[in-house]
Amino acid sequence: MTAPRAQAEPKPRSLTEVLSRRGVVTPQDASRLARLMARDWRPPLQYLREQKGLNEQDLLPAVAEYLGMECVESLAEVTAPEEFFDRVPPEYARAEGFVATALADGRLEVAVAAGPDIAHLAAELARTFNCPVHCTLAPLAQVQDAVDRSVRQRPQYLQDAARELDGGELAEDMARLERVTDVGELMRKTPVVKLVSLLIAQAVRTGSTDIHIQPMPDHLRVRFRTDGVLHDILRLPRSSQDAIISRVKVLGNMDIAERRAPQDGRASFRYADREIDVRISVVPTNEGERAVMRLLDKQERLLTLDELGLNEEGVRRLDQLIRYPHGMILVTGPTGSGKTTTLYAALTRLNSAELNIVTIEDPIEYRLPGVSQIQVLAQKDVTFGSMLRSIVRQDPDVIMLGEVRDAEAAEAAVQSALTGHMMFSTLHTNDAAGAFPRLTNLGVEPFLISSAVLAVMAQRLVRRVCPHCTEPDEVPPAELARLGVSAQQARQAAFRRGAGCDRCLGTGYSGRIGIFELLTMDDDIGALVNARSSSSRIRDEALKKGMRPLRLDGAQKAIEGITTVEEVLRVTQRSPV
Repeated sequence: MTAPRAQAEPKPRSLTEVLSRRGVVTPQDASRLARLMARDWRPPLQYLREQKGLNEQDLLPAVAEYLGMECVESLAEVTAPEEFFDRVPPEYARAEGFVATALADGRLEVAVAAGPDIAHLAAELARTFNCPVHCTLAPLAQVQDAVDRSVRQRPQYLQDAARELDGGELAEDMARLERVTDVGELMRKTPVVKLVSLLIAQAVRTGSTDIHIQPMPDHLRVRFRTDGVLHDILRLPRSSQDAIISRVKVLGNMDIAERRAPQDGRASFRYADREIDVRISVVPTNEGERAVMRLLDKQERLLTLDELGLNEEGVRRLDQLIRYPHGMILVTGPTGSGKTTTLYAALTRLNSAELNIVTIEDPIEYRLPGVSQIQVLAQKDVTFGSMLRSIVRQDPDVIMLGEVRDAEAAEAAVQSALTGHMMFSTLHTNDAAGAFPRLTNLGVEPFLISSAVLAVMAQRLVRRVCPHCTEPDEVPPAELARLGVSAQQARQAAFRRGAGCDRCLGTGYSGRIGIFELLTMDDDIGALVNARSSSSRIRDEALKKGMRPLRLDGAQKAIEGITTVEEVLRVTQRSPV
């Protein structure tokens, strides 16, 4: 007697049935979702991603089962084959959510985020590459990261666009420059427009904050500021200078005929699903006009206090300070040291329905839900000082002033802190103690400063060692001495450095972390402020009270292998030891 043949398991009738059977949703929620999805034109997973209480990690296996596909949780080690982006624009792949993982033996392997019509996408790719296509489901964020990583490792991508520039095309482009605000659409424009848009897209992919376009005697130099350091990206023919600078001016809504005066402008772009604000500055030099574009990613995730780089005690003290009912907390450091990010982290920690929080910024760098954010407009007399005097009548509990720039802002900020408001702001000083003489120089009376200021935190950003090419590091004794690391600490340290790889563009670093010194006001420091003591006297007193200086905080991160000794010395070379 033969055993009965096992029957094939029937294909699920709907995605919501699979979700219910797997316990991702209750049967009642499955019925509700089925009704809602029947009326929605979007792909099911795209709709489900937006539902509260559902995450892609739980959804993806259910979608794979329903579609009869395989799924992978991570694409961290994936880099697309070079031939793939020769035929598929990266912006299109990122926006639609797909990336090639392999092209070999006459077959194309593709990871798809289940957003597009997968059958249609596979057919299109099969026609494009003239080979069979096999699709695997993957999380959307993993797919987009793989696209960015793959293009970041192809510097020739920009070189190919640069080679399209010649005299005839440049002359033609100059006559038809136009304002376009979607990067994907820009890619389909003329060579100059395409090159400028590619520069912006590439800067976003690499996490760069600035694009520098600088005329040299025999060429046009393009550099990106990535992790706080400028890197050469491209050399362009000098003949392309006027066309490229004109294109940048058009984007910033500037006067392209004015070449002898500085101009400032702004533009907004969409790169895939991200909104990018660009601040543009053009100034005349002896070699011609140069342009700098500062990029602000509006969708970039804000850091929390715990993610800034403060140690456990630092987080505890800062969290305690920001919850005071009134007073002033200042964050100091040079431009690009992460001061605003720290203040946003503090506001995010405080943000609740019980508090009225208002910010005055120039520019508004990130959106804070539930917070009223005001843009400074100097040309309309909306300055930091004037606006601060107005918003105190809006019954605020917490005020963030983007920067104390002048006497008007300094006086208004101190008065607000003394009249029952919690005030956060920034100053440009080398260390925490330098904030007090700076406020005095701006015309604020010392007794008001000592009464209003609760704490001053100085900070810098150091580059992290790349996790993909990290290796042990031998540090010379002279550098250890400069850093203040003892022989015993050195023996127990885990110094690391990056060898340089494709992931970090050969720099050995990837990402940044803060180093800090936190000075809190007390009676002794207040007495020194009232006596108009120098910053060095105030600093010495703070060190006696237990303040850990910037370089020592950086040394601890180097000892732990988070950054390198040379990186800490680089960013703290002007800070008092």
